[in-house]
Amino acid sequence: MAGSDARTTVMVQLLERMKGGDRQARDELVRAFEGRLEHLAAKMLRSYPSVGRWVEAGDVLQGSLLRLLRALESVQPESTRAFFGLAAEQIRRELLDLARHFYGPHGLGANHDSVGAGSAAGRQVVAPADPGDDDLERWCRFHEEVARLPAEEREVVGLIYYHGWTQAQVAELIQVNVRTVRRRWEAALVKLHRELKDAEEPGGGS
Repeated sequence: MAGSDARTTVMVQLLERMKGGDRQARDELVRAFEGRLEHLAAKMLRSYPSVGRWVEAGDVLQGSLLRLLRALESVQPESTRAFFGLAAEQIRRELLDLARHFYGPHGLGANHDSVGAGSAAGRQVVAPADPGDDDLERWCRFHEEVARLPAEEREVVGLIYYHGWTQAQVAELIQVNVRTVRRRWEAALVKLHRELKDAEEPGGGS
């Protein structure tokens, strides 16, 4: 916890410098966050081998960092909570663009035979942190549905799924009890399960 507190203190200081017009603080902020993004990119690509077949974690990391830098040119987060939310949004957009790129009608993934794709009957989203599915269309749909969640649920999913935080850490950051975080997390899971299941039904989805 002490390490977490120290990182939060540094984050707050950098955000304050950014608000004061210090452009170097923006770059320091991104560098401080780079390790977490890199770990996250590697973890997500392991969950989706079809995507990892075409890109590496470094590609996802680079794209997400560029998006975050551009976003920080026009948005100044007022808190560490807002910063993590902004970063999660940039990761989600990068993943969506990658999914669309490879799944589109002219994409490499859509026009290349995959080995060991598995049976559709075994597909099930257990939790956003471990979808257990390498289907690019479904991957894309998952991230789109995360973006459509109500703000409070989307924030919790962003911190737990995109940033790998525990429910206790999320509760501390957004200043609610763990029970509230768990309720929002479980409500989001129910919605994501339902939307993904409906999309797989004949005639379902878009």
